[in-house]
Amino acid sequence: MKTLSEIELDALLQDAKTIEEDGFGLKVVRLQGGNFLKLYRRKRLLSSALWSLPACRFAKNAARLQQLGIAAPVIEELLLIPAQQLNAVRYTPLPGEDLRTRWRKLDTLRLAIEIEHFGRFLGELHAVGVYFRSLHLGNVLYLPNSQFGLIDFSDMQISGRPLPRWKRKRNVRHLLRYDEDAQWLANAHLEALIRGYTTSAGEQAAQRLMSVLQANRKPLLKANNK
Repeated sequence: MKTLSEIELDALLQDAKTIEEDGFGLKVVRLQGGNFLKLYRRKRLLSSALWSLPACRFAKNAARLQQLGIAAPVIEELLLIPAQQLNAVRYTPLPGEDLRTRWRKLDTLRLAIEIEHFGRFLGELHAVGVYFRSLHLGNVLYLPNSQFGLIDFSDMQISGRPLPRWKRKRNVRHLLRYDEDAQWLANAHLEALIRGYTTSAGEQAAQRLMSVLQANRKPLLKANNK
């Protein structure tokens, strides 16, 4: 891990484009050369970030996903900025578009096809032990090769064995926290999602998934609220 001074960080950020920020400052930027810089800030005096830096977890998870054949950003460098209590990861971003943005533009038939594909992908993640606690459609990319990739996974755990029921249930509940995601997955195209999940996770696991989705359905959104 390379240590940067505040001056060196400012130089790195020169002419960078802000991708994401919050009330504490920058979170993700696109650097001049096209790489992304993801910044992690310790916000509490006592935090797990003291002994397990989020940037290191991000890099470790990226490497593990790639070993499993799952597309993830290529890590270029890990950085530490002690003066600002920051750690960061510089990476080459995946080419593609997040599913939430993409699916808004698709017609009903194409959307059903891609949701079935996503269901198969979700089953594959669960089957190989990927527990992505921040899973939502904004963190899944549709790639130029028609496959899926993952981003923003510093809080991911990868066990290497199929996820137990409670983790699958919790994972899916998190996925449905976003109203728009829930409309697609638990209402309009539930059957397509289950078909895809069945092919990779098996019928029994798919039936349990169906139960979770049906139990967590939200009222249908009106057309003018989409």
